[in-house]
Formats: sequence, structure tokens, C-alpha cells
Amino acid sequence: MTQTAAAMTRSASPPRVWDTRDVRPEEAFDFYREGICAAFTPLAPDLPKAARAGFRSTVRSHAMPEGALNHVSARAHQVRRTPAGIAAAPEPCWYVNLQFDGICGIEQAGRRLDLHPGELGLFDSDRVFTLDHSRRPGLRVASLLLPKRLVAADFAPGPHRLSDHPVYGRLLTEAAQALFQGAERGVAVEGLHAVLRTLLGLVAGADTGEAGPLLRLRALIRARAARPGWSLGDCAAELGLSPRQVQRLLAVDGDGFAAALSRERLALAAQMLRDPAEAHRPVAEIALAVGYGDPAPFSRAFRAAYGLPPGLWRRGA
Repeated sequence: MTQTAAAMTRSASPPRVWDTRDVRPEEAFDFYREGICAAFTPLAPDLPKAARAGFRSTVRSHAMPEGALNHVSARAHQVRRTPAGIAAAPEPCWYVNLQFDGICGIEQAGRRLDLHPGELGLFDSDRVFTLDHSRRPGLRVASLLLPKRLVAADFAPGPHRLSDHPVYGRLLTEAAQALFQGAERGVAVEGLHAVLRTLLGLVAGADTGEAGPLLRLRALIRARAARPGWSLGDCAAELGLSPRQVQRLLAVDGDGFAAALSRERLALAAQMLRDPAEAHRPVAEIALAVGYGDPAPFSRAFRAAYGLPPGLWRRGA
């Protein structure tokens, strides 16, 4: 049945707004930082304390069919994604950023790229990153948080400048602009959201190239991490590779099998420890559930990675 024009242009929910003009100058930066986390996902904006007073910013957060779209205007600062922020997030997502003003330097997985006005970039919520806006006095960006399960493909680690893609770059950028403009005008954006997801799947499928084996390797490590005793040899056998080939693939990212496996196990444990449905399980049982044979090495590794012992992490310290 054909939709009527009224159905196609029905109003969406108004955005939530955090404007630092609504608070005292000395509270402005903390207000902005709390707003970003409340509207989006755990992030760590940073600015020298001497520069925080009177920090100017506006955050407009639009609800999406899933995820969120934030329109941020602010004075230049840095934003970091920490291991604690990753563990506190409900699920892995992609950030899709459309730069309107300023220059954003994105650093992730040993790679750096710059986004200039009019460019569209993508990076991973499930890996540590830094966003550096310091080369211009201010910034304006639309940032879409998109759950990975909605995109029918994966991307190689590190940031990507989607607008550079020779086939889909222009389409993706226009789709992102249309999504942002629709949200700002208050119209329903389900169709635009679906178009952007489809284009991202096409770009990821076309872009894997030589990174394909590495993506399959990382997906397998994530899927098998909780298996007790799962080893480099087991991983290599499942992929039809030698153990040496597995290590060489990971070395491209400056990584190794033991480190990658430990990181996946600890990330799973961090999520379980904060999950109310797992509150009845002792820490030692969770250690076993994520693949550790002994709770003591698990506790040492967890503290080294997250800065807190598992028990304090569970209590939200």
C-alpha cells in the first residue's frame, strides 16, 4: 500500500538539548561532558582546567530508529574513548561523523586521519580512540551512533574516510546530510536511516580487500574467546592457516594472539560484572565463564586492564 504524504512526513520526537548558556561559566565544561555521555555513550571529553571556565557548547541529541544522532557545536577540545567507557557501553557500535566545521584528527588502532568540513568518517566504539579538534578554534559535527548488528558487514580496524570511496563516497555523504537535515527539521527518518545502513554495508563489503583475512581472524577470536583452553593452534586450524600466519596477520595491527584473546575475555568479563542478570555469580565463576582456568590470573589481568579489581568494578567504583 502506498504511503500518504502525511505519513511520510510525520513529526519525530524533538531533540534533547544541552546548552552551556543554561549553567554557570564554571560548570560549563562538566555540563557538556555529562550531556555527551547522557545523550550518546560513555566518552571522556578533555580540556585543560584553566580553559574550562565559560566553555561554550550546544549538544542536540536526536533519537534514531536505533542508536542516536548528536549535533555538537563547541569550542575546540579533545575527546577520548577509554577501556572503561568501552566496557560500560551496552553494545558495540560504529560512529559515523559528518564534519561541518573545524578539523577532527581521529586516532585509532595505530592509524590517524583528518576529517575536514564536508567529509564523512567512520570509527569503532569498541576500540580506544582520540578525537583531536585543536587545530581550529571551534568545531561542528553530526555524529551518528549505529549498532554494529545493523550493518551487514565489518570494517578493518582504525578510522575510515567514507567520503573518499570512489563508488559510494558521494552517496554516503549525501545520505548522512539528508539524515541530519531530516532530524533537525523534525520529520521521521526511518527510511534515511535504512538507506545509510545499506550503503555502509556495501562500502564495508567492497573495502575489505587484503584486510578480509584479518577481519575473519578477529571475528573468530571474539566468538571463541570464552572457550577454556582455546589456543593459537586451535584458531589457526579453524581458519586453515598456520600459527605463524595468524601471528603475522595480527602483527599488521601491532597485536598478538595472546593479547587479542585476553582483551576479548576481559571485555566480556567487564560487561558481565556490570550486568544485573549476572549479579548472583561470584567473580571466580565469571572468570571461568570467560575462559580463565584460575581466578587469580584473571583478577591480575583485569586490574591491569581496567585499573580496578573485578569486585570494585562490579560495584561501580
